[in-house]
Order: sequence, then C-alpha cells, then structure tokens
Amino acid sequence: MGALMCVPVWALFIFIGTLLWVFYRTTAAELPTGVTGDAVFPYFIMSQLPAGLTGLILAALISAAMSSLDSDLNCLAAVGVEDYYRRLKPDATDKQRLNTGKIIVTVSGLCAIGIACLYVHFGGKAILGTVFALYAIFSGGIAGLFILGFLTVRTNRKGLYLGIVACVLFTAYALLTSTKFDLGGPEKKQLLDLGRFNFTHHKYMLGVYSHIVLFVVGYLASFLFRSDKDTRDLTLYGWLARR
Repeated sequence: MGALMCVPVWALFIFIGTLLWVFYRTTAAELPTGVTGDAVFPYFIMSQLPAGLTGLILAALISAAMSSLDSDLNCLAAVGVEDYYRRLKPDATDKQRLNTGKIIVTVSGLCAIGIACLYVHFGGKAILGTVFALYAIFSGGIAGLFILGFLTVRTNRKGLYLGIVACVLFTAYALLTSTKFDLGGPEKKQLLDLGRFNFTHHKYMLGVYSHIVLFVVGYLASFLFRSDKDTRDLTLYGWLARR
C-alpha cells in the first residue's frame, strides 16, 4: 500500500510548484528580487498564511525532514554494522554492535551538517536541483539492477558485474563531457571534450539512461557465462508460479 501511494503523494508535492506559479502570476503578490525556486514556497508560507497556520506547516515540514533524516541515518548504521562491522569482527557482542551503530549515526550526521554548511558557504543555490543531479549521478543503475533481478531468470552474477562496470563508465563519460569544472583558471573547463560525441542531454537524464545501460549490458553479458544457480523462485515468475 505504501508503494502505491508514492506516485500520488509525489504528484501532489510537485503540483505545489504549479499552484505557486499560478498564484504569483494571477494575483498582485510579488516575489522578492532574485528569489530562487527553493525559496518561493517558504516565502509564500511566511508572507501569505496566518501566524497559527504558518507554525503548523513549519512544524509539519520540520517533522517530515527529521523523519527522512533519521531513516537515512538508521539505514547507514544498519549497513555499516551488518555488512562491514560484523564481517570484520564476527564475535562482537550485541552491545558492541549497538555502540558501533551509534558512532556511525553520529559521524554520518556530523558529515551531513558539514556538507550542508560547505554548500551554503560556497554560495550554493537551488539545493533541490543539486540533490536531483547528484541522485542521477550516484544512484544510476539501481532500478536497472532490481529489474534484472526481479524480471529476468537468465541474468547471472558475472553478467551483472559487467553491467555495473558499463553503467559506471557511461556515467563518467556523460558527467565529464557535459560538466564544466573550476580548475583555477579564468573560466570553467570540461575535463573531457569529445566534440559532437559529448553528452548533451540534461544531467537528470543520467538517472534514466544509466538504468537502461545496466539492464541491457547486464542481461546480454549474462549469456556469456553459465549461471551459478537457478534463481527463478526469486523472480516475478517464481512468485506467479507459487500463486
């Protein structure tokens, strides 16, 4: 049920921007000069809503942000303890694992605060757009990986590894040929210029193309290797057979 609600909930959140655009286009209200896209909604809340309702909305926004942050920190702690600490120290007690998880949460939280402060210090703007771009770069291929595992029975580990390598190489190519970096000179420069073969689409599309690259390469490369074991029971087809 939660997964089904993701699409309508995200649609409603995105629709807020459309409503704000209509409001400031059709009323006498004006935005401050130089306001960024991320600041429009907070400015609307502070300038157009009554004090009591403003407090409720701010409390709801802060609680939602805290809910997302604690989930991420818990996830980091779980991965760090289960996937790394337990392997490095298999005889650790439950108390030691708990303390390690607390340390990971603390360090991760401090790192997040530090990165946010650095972003503000260097004059970052439109943080949401930056986050989406980073998601497209660093989470590329994850959907393709899950689709391979859930919808195919021929994919194997070695083919998947080749798909991951192809996804990383594609992401690096697209990023280096489409992004200008500050190298200390008077102008920003691209680290890799392939002329007409440069990646010219929007960076958000990296998060789309990388999934396709991983899926296609991983699936086709799997035909080059023998499967380690039958994984049909773990796929959609196994689930349908059990029903």
